[in-house]
Amino acid sequence: MRNLSRAARAGFTLVELLVAITVAGFVMAALYRVLEGNQRFYRAQSQIIGVQENVRAVAQILTGELRELDASGGDIIHMEQTHITIKAMRSFSIACTAPNVAAAQITVRNALTFGYRSMDAARDSVLLFREGDPRTGSDDVWLRAPIGAMSASSCADGAAGTRLTLTGLTATQLGPNGALRDAGVLPGAPVRTFEVVSYRLYNDGTGVWWLGMRTHSGGAWSSISPVAGPLRASDGVGLQYLNSSGAVTATPTAVARIQLTVRGRSTQPINIPGRPAGYFQDSIVTQVALRNNVR
Repeated sequence: MRNLSRAARAGFTLVELLVAITVAGFVMAALYRVLEGNQRFYRAQSQIIGVQENVRAVAQILTGELRELDASGGDIIHMEQTHITIKAMRSFSIACTAPNVAAAQITVRNALTFGYRSMDAARDSVLLFREGDPRTGSDDVWLRAPIGAMSASSCADGAAGTRLTLTGLTATQLGPNGALRDAGVLPGAPVRTFEVVSYRLYNDGTGVWWLGMRTHSGGAWSSISPVAGPLRASDGVGLQYLNSSGAVTATPTAVARIQLTVRGRSTQPINIPGRPAGYFQDSIVTQVALRNNVR
């Protein structure tokens, strides 16, 4: 009987059970607050890192495009504070044969062709270096012409090449008798390709702002595509155009440097210790010297 009585008293009383549940509730609440705080912190860090990466990406993309420009040669087509239209360089190669004068054709060496992407006859134009008189630099000039067609060909030494048929060259550009070679375009001449592109800050229709790009081909503009973002509304990209004296200019051919300001903004507000509550914003300011300007 004594052993049965002890067995009957084993276990928790109602009070002990209530205390245990209450303590467990406090522990679970504390753990939830820790986990929720960690999640909020990681979400905020993701927003912060995203903004900083977007700002750097926009700055790198635009500076890479802008520093290749020759403003005095007409590479800046249109310019505004949040919008610029340019002739963007896409590839570089070397002419590996004497030009075909009658057909206005040049052949470039494939092994010495480098660039942002492959040449595209539908989108690209050519900058062809005209040496003229090798004894003087006063007659050197870059001839500009759209690519009418492309085909596989061979260089003078049998190496693989690409034949470019040029259109739109005038007799004045070609030189005496309309001959490319007579104008001083010789084997070994540098050949660059470019396309007309427009970069602008735009709203995608949902209230989110991006750096967007569109290209001009066949007489029409492509639809705009996002390049990087999101950015701050209305002033996420700021372009200021400076001449050789450092003064602001509105003349495209007078631009020597471009000051670029990029302002990013998070897509969601953040609320973590050490930072103001609300949307996170960051910015970067840099200047780009147009290195191909004639000096």
